[in-house]
Amino acid sequence: MDGEAQKKKDGGQKRGGGQKRGKTLLCLLYIGMVIGLCLLPFAAMGIRPSTGSTENKVLAGIPALREGNAWNLDFLADAGAYFQDHFAFRQELVAADAKLRSSVFGVSAADNVIQGENGWLYYAATLDDYQHKNGVSDRMLFNMAHNTALMQEYTELLGKTFVFTIAPNKNSLYGENMPGRYRYTVSPQSDAERLLFWLEKEGVHYVDLFALFAGQEETLYYARDSHWNQKGAVLVYNALLDACGIPHETYGEIPYETACTYVGDLNRMLYPLWAEPEDEVYFQKAFTYEYVKEGATVEDTLVETVCGGREKNLLMYRDSFGNSLLPYMAEQFAKATFSKVVPYPMTDLVNAEPDVVIVEKVERHLPTLGEVPPQMRAPARTLETKAVPAESHTSLQAQKEGGYLKLTGVADASCVDGESRFYAEVTDGGQTAVYEAFCVRLDENGTSSDYGFLLYLSQLQITGEELQVSVIGEKDGGYVKLCEEKISVP
Repeated sequence: MDGEAQKKKDGGQKRGGGQKRGKTLLCLLYIGMVIGLCLLPFAAMGIRPSTGSTENKVLAGIPALREGNAWNLDFLADAGAYFQDHFAFRQELVAADAKLRSSVFGVSAADNVIQGENGWLYYAATLDDYQHKNGVSDRMLFNMAHNTALMQEYTELLGKTFVFTIAPNKNSLYGENMPGRYRYTVSPQSDAERLLFWLEKEGVHYVDLFALFAGQEETLYYARDSHWNQKGAVLVYNALLDACGIPHETYGEIPYETACTYVGDLNRMLYPLWAEPEDEVYFQKAFTYEYVKEGATVEDTLVETVCGGREKNLLMYRDSFGNSLLPYMAEQFAKATFSKVVPYPMTDLVNAEPDVVIVEKVERHLPTLGEVPPQMRAPARTLETKAVPAESHTSLQAQKEGGYLKLTGVADASCVDGESRFYAEVTDGGQTAVYEAFCVRLDENGTSSDYGFLLYLSQLQITGEELQVSVIGEKDGGYVKLCEEKISVP
């Protein structure tokens, strides 16, 4: 090889070597950048940790190496949970991920939020109701209606007005913006629709908000919140007070302004930082009611209000749908008590001295009516005929709960009718009385049954240390004795 050729070869090798070193340097820089970005949320925790959350969750606390006198064997898992909740720029990254998924792929980044069409958001927990899927049994529907009827009976025996209503899930009324892949139903009716028959059969004083909202031309729920808007709240408020026979301001002649200021709950869950506000209605009328407890808010579990110039008192058992109702209701009653306590403590009917009792339950939580009945003294009953003993595998347990003796058990479904009520014949110190139980869903030996029963006996009624209890059900127009046991009073 001559000298000129050798020079060209050496030059080519040098250029090739330089290109390889350049590529290696770029690779190292890229790897370093990726590692740096990965480490940044951890490294910056000392400067800017995430200390809050808009995702409706409790953040993990700082893990401890030792718990008492022992090593914390879950330290690494606890540390991982702490980092997941507190790494730097968490809210910004969560919001960016949510925006990317919704804008590009049209899906939600939050498991509990459904990304709908036209900017609408829906609560994922309402999907079964929307699709009429995983519905409860007819027996459970009976339980729910019957327990509500017993609550109504107790209220009306005290001379008070009782009204029950269901707050519809948003997609039960406005499902046109649900994603196309979810627009199907498994059964002809939802649980709320099926329950209507049983409420009527049990004689429950019910205000049908499904029909009420369906009759309105205007959309009365927020697009990016799970609740009705202020106009919807006024619609419900008017319907409830009309049903109670309470004269009230209707807000029909009250002017209002609209401003794009409201940030909904689903909006905050999905977009912790960049949630877009939507229109809110502001009625031009000043409220005069006052909170009894300073600093109280509509979010509190128990809220008491007073308002001058009013005559009647209100007790309202409610959930988050009652938040927007509270100001309108409070303005119409001399004293109003708003409670989210479950089970409903019916001693409130004495303590709060209400003239009106309203129970509002959101559609997606309807099964709790047949799972966690009100806490109240069981009503006394007189059976028309004597109960016939049955070969039954029915359980019975007793425990103390507050000022009550709580009796629970699961009846043998094969021995009773599908709409059987349950009773407890209680002998105490030679005196015998019969009480009616709530019909509930209970778990026994890992199996759930809709033929459970639950009743509360006031300990003020009990004189002895031992009770003779017979559980009685209904069968073919008569009564059957399902079990008989002696119960030691705790």
